[in-house]
Amino acid sequence: MVILVLSCDKNEDLWQPFRQLIEKYYPNHPEIIYATETKKNPYYKTICKNYPIEKWTKRIRETLNEINDNIILTMMDDDFIRKPVDIERIEYLKGQIKGNMAAIYFEKSFDKGDIETDIEGIKQRQHGSDYEVCINCGIWQKDKLINIISRDSDPWDVELNQDNKGYDFYINSGEYIIDWGYKTWVYANICRGKWCREIVPFFEKEGIEVDYEKRGYAD
Repeated sequence: MVILVLSCDKNEDLWQPFRQLIEKYYPNHPEIIYATETKKNPYYKTICKNYPIEKWTKRIRETLNEINDNIILTMMDDDFIRKPVDIERIEYLKGQIKGNMAAIYFEKSFDKGDIETDIEGIKQRQHGSDYEVCINCGIWQKDKLINIISRDSDPWDVELNQDNKGYDFYINSGEYIIDWGYKTWVYANICRGKWCREIVPFFEKEGIEVDYEKRGYAD
């Protein structure tokens, strides 16, 4: 398994806070690979594919094709980890994702229609449910993720299109696996390119300094 951080050139100001927090709360993490257009992250391996946002899926497909592992833990570049990662559960879930399963999302289950499964702490999303296909923090089978994003588009279109390709999707129904501050329908870190004010006291606690004025706040 590798961690693929979905990023972009304009978000390079997020790279150092991400690094500081993941190294603190997930110190024995797998290899981290960043996906960007042209700028290389100085801390981790970076695969650059210079396509505009309208061809974001093409950039990620080509990036995935350069990764040998079939299990991919996807993270966004503003997934600022709040507490120690549940490594045991991640290792357990790596062994569970197979067959027609495309992804196991680490977000907590938010839909009463999610279905109980034999996998401990995991429910199945119903086909056609809201955000059944979601580009968020979770583990994927690489070949199925490539198929899901087979049409050239921006990242938002992937979730709007909701083309599940007939795969099955699962979601965390237990305690947080990776707590990056996000609560369902509530942003915690970056919203539409601007800082959420919630991040300020957290960064202060962690000794992280950023210039909030460059992005401004998402009020």
